[in-house]
Amino acid sequence: MNADTNFSSFASAHATSSYTRSPEQQLLFRVRRRGEIIVLSARGQADAYTLPLWRQEVGKAVETAAAGRGALIVDTTRLEFLSLRTLAALAEDAERYRRDGVEICLVTPNPRIARLAGGDPRIVALPVCTTVVGALTSLQLHRQTERRPARPQPYRTPQITREDPETQHDRLLRESAWRN
Repeated sequence: MNADTNFSSFASAHATSSYTRSPEQQLLFRVRRRGEIIVLSARGQADAYTLPLWRQEVGKAVETAAAGRGALIVDTTRLEFLSLRTLAALAEDAERYRRDGVEICLVTPNPRIARLAGGDPRIVALPVCTTVVGALTSLQLHRQTERRPARPQPYRTPQITREDPETQHDRLLRESAWRN
């Protein structure tokens, strides 16, 4: 009987605590700058309840990134839960922000999320890396290739062909050889 009482009190306390928490308590953000690239780290649960907050914070980080070089890394390594809807919303927002010149990259060490992102047509265009360092490198390389002018074709020596064995040049060579 005591076990039932403990279980029911735990269940009611757990249910009450999760429903009374605000989105700001369930999902926390930290913004850092890595050179000219902004890193938005999220901690907690990114689900339908916290989706408006998620989009708001991503939007603020994009504004900060747009003032610099226009790149944002969304670091989800410390999330307890990332819903498919939140992931799709990030991909949707990333596409819109990319048209405005801000590149967004998702960081997740979870191979399931990476596989899901690669297989879902709504999310497939969102770049996904497993570490922040990998995302930084990827964005920096992408930026370098964008700014680099078209590479000139390698110099090739012209091919010299003889037109006629009796050209003026050949006659001059023969005459100079006879004189010597």
